[in-house]
Amino acid sequence: MRPSVGRGSDRWVDALLALCLVVTAGQLVPLPIGVHDALTSNGTAVTRAVALGVPAATPRAPTSIDPESTAWAVALGAAYVGLFWCAREIFAFGGVRKTIRGISVLGLALTVLVAVQRTTSPKLLYWTWQPLSAGAAPYGPFVNRNALAAWLAMAIPLAIGYLVARRQSDPERGRGVAAAVAAVDATTLLLAGSACLMLMGLFGSLSRSGIFAAGIGLTMFVVLSQARLTGGRAAAGVAASVAALVAIASMYANLGALAVRMQETTELGEWGRRVIWRDTVAMIRDFPLTGVGAGAFKRGMLVYQEGSRQFFFNHAHNEYLQLVAEGGVLLAVPAALAIVAAVGAITARLRADHSAVFWIRIGAIAGLIAVAVQGIFDTSLRTPADGVLFAVVAAIALHQRRDGKPQRRANPVQP
Repeated sequence: MRPSVGRGSDRWVDALLALCLVVTAGQLVPLPIGVHDALTSNGTAVTRAVALGVPAATPRAPTSIDPESTAWAVALGAAYVGLFWCAREIFAFGGVRKTIRGISVLGLALTVLVAVQRTTSPKLLYWTWQPLSAGAAPYGPFVNRNALAAWLAMAIPLAIGYLVARRQSDPERGRGVAAAVAAVDATTLLLAGSACLMLMGLFGSLSRSGIFAAGIGLTMFVVLSQARLTGGRAAAGVAASVAALVAIASMYANLGALAVRMQETTELGEWGRRVIWRDTVAMIRDFPLTGVGAGAFKRGMLVYQEGSRQFFFNHAHNEYLQLVAEGGVLLAVPAALAIVAAVGAITARLRADHSAVFWIRIGAIAGLIAVAVQGIFDTSLRTPADGVLFAVVAAIALHQRRDGKPQRRANPVQP
């Protein structure tokens, strides 16, 4: 099934996403050295500063100071966008509920895996591999707590949204406690159990940014539910259900350790986020138009990191600052316009949706809001597992249901 790209009400979203890929790939194009220096006034000096040897003088050079990393970034970005387009097309004909059930099962398995791995082998990935970073603390398949928290913050609202959708579409709804208990089936238990266990895993990760972002996401889920629930009791019921899941999960969290994490002042030290952001802004000032190149932040920071080098800043710990640092205005503007176009399209879909999928859609929106909030403090979407889930969640939020079966390309008639 070929995805429908650049058509209908999503044409601006698709066009801007494609433009972002073109701009990023353009960072690899060798330009005449005069044009290169005009676009990146400090690019040649930084490239020479981070080179292992004396770089040969060439008549052409790409704007990226790390072409190899930029090539990987282009490939990864194209994979994310392609997955989003394909998932959106598939969801137009069904499969949303099946996908969320699969994500819920993965969430169950993930939280169990993390709990066992952190207890038995806290320094190794899958009890076998040592992460490249000496200070890494793996959480299951993730190399740090914030990447795990981002995945859970997107998955939890999806499970809750599907759970509410099943409840709201139940014909026995409102007929008493006995009817509600009788309506509980295997899927309901899976969704509720997965949401609760993933919340426990989120608290257990001790990720401040992830917990804060998930809290904002779940709050927005309750707020958005008011658009469909006009009765005070029904709205209160949704809010109470979400609060109950959080309360149950928090009973099994190490609240003492979490409180210590929340009170830490790592944001103010010589390796804290404010220092990282300050050095990132210095990089942006020198590369305002083109950036240092997608994926090249790590190499650029070899020049721009000030103070102690005991720890090395390989990410900006702010998704938006790193986007501007790596892509400059040329990438930041179409990316911002793509976000605006997507918000408009999602809003239109939400208002027009009068089916039970409305609840699944606001679950996806809550997940997107959560990861957007976490992006202020971390760059978790650069982890492939988080980027893949983000693409799928965005497709759920943006998909538009179409009747009938997907059109398949007919085989050409053989002579």
